[in-house]
Amino acid sequence: MWIGWWLQACAGGNAEETGWVDPFNAEEAERVLRLTPLPPVPPDPTNAWSDDPDAAHLGRWLFFDSRLSSNGEVSCATCHNPATGFSDGRTLSEGISTTGRHAPSVWNAAYNRWMFWDGRADSLWAQALQPLEDAREHGFDRVAAVHLIAGDAELRAAYEAIFGALPDLSGLPEHAKPTAEPTDAALDAAWWAMTDAEREAVDRIWSHLGKAIAAYERTVVTRHAPIDDLVAAYRDNDQTALAAADPAVVEGLQLFVGRGNCHFCHLGPGLTNSEFHNIGLGPRDWLSASDRGRFDGIPVVLADPFNGAGVWSDDPAAGSEKLDPLWASAESLGQFKVPTLRNVRLVGPYFHGGQFDTLEEVVGYYNRLDETPTWGHREDLMRPLQLDAAGEAALVAFLDALTGDDLDAVATTPPPSPLP
Repeated sequence: MWIGWWLQACAGGNAEETGWVDPFNAEEAERVLRLTPLPPVPPDPTNAWSDDPDAAHLGRWLFFDSRLSSNGEVSCATCHNPATGFSDGRTLSEGISTTGRHAPSVWNAAYNRWMFWDGRADSLWAQALQPLEDAREHGFDRVAAVHLIAGDAELRAAYEAIFGALPDLSGLPEHAKPTAEPTDAALDAAWWAMTDAEREAVDRIWSHLGKAIAAYERTVVTRHAPIDDLVAAYRDNDQTALAAADPAVVEGLQLFVGRGNCHFCHLGPGLTNSEFHNIGLGPRDWLSASDRGRFDGIPVVLADPFNGAGVWSDDPAAGSEKLDPLWASAESLGQFKVPTLRNVRLVGPYFHGGQFDTLEEVVGYYNRLDETPTWGHREDLMRPLQLDAAGEAALVAFLDALTGDDLDAVATTPPPSPLP
């Protein structure tokens, strides 16, 4: 274990005056140096308003607005609460009713290539729309959302200043949405009773709401954590800072980039490969055995009219480039998205179904890999870590060093008004 090297160095050993001995081999050192700094948020060509500050302001208002729900009590912040790491601290998220998965965090979601645990949305703005009409989440409908925008003087002024004047909406029903849910058959019938022009107008406004919320979520970013200082010190060969680092964090970092092989899925500044893997988790009493993860998410994102290749995208060619290679193979059975590990201490319970309550339990699972997956097969690269208790504790210490110390730079409450 590396901590023995540290103690030897402090006792004299072969260290310089500071007592620092580099524990990393050449490959490990290269992986360490790639962990930071976090680059700027990547552009989203499918959302022309993705970096518009006024759109972000409106999106921040909408994110906290519980009127975008059938009972007037559920907002985006219900399941993505800033006080609980932009997740909700629950095993399964709770909106209108209990959902089938744990709510992923919005922290640094702007870096995600795919949204939701199963990747069934390909952008933040497409993702923002789906929960609004989900019966278990917001239970709302897009026509009611349009009426809300049109009927609130400040909301309407904010919307029109960004996206242009609203069309005549006088002929719209009070509620309507396209849906295959039998319980919402009346809403579906009302939707298809509308004219083509009315449906197009509603969908355009609906897409704008998603793009505004996405613009806000692109500001929910934390770039700096203790690990960034440690890596910077290593890059600069700052012997004093390196010698002052927590030995357990350094040991955990070495395990992470070394024999633990964590870096295969959690790499680079985002600490994720932005892909999907089956980590071999077995059934839980509270989870549906029919949840096949990425295998079912791919058809949904391909069929989504609000995907990046669709008519509401601001760059369908860019969306097509991303979506065209997708197909649901048997290999995608039981695969779920690899989340970023930045701020991971803040966002438990962990994994798509809240399978583990603590980071200690998560590390313990990877140490044993003692479950049989419900669907598919466990990722071939995964092997039990076989760490002792000190090694497990070191990995947890490293994970704790990923918690941002710039969290208060993000606006985590609604603004006074939807108008900037």
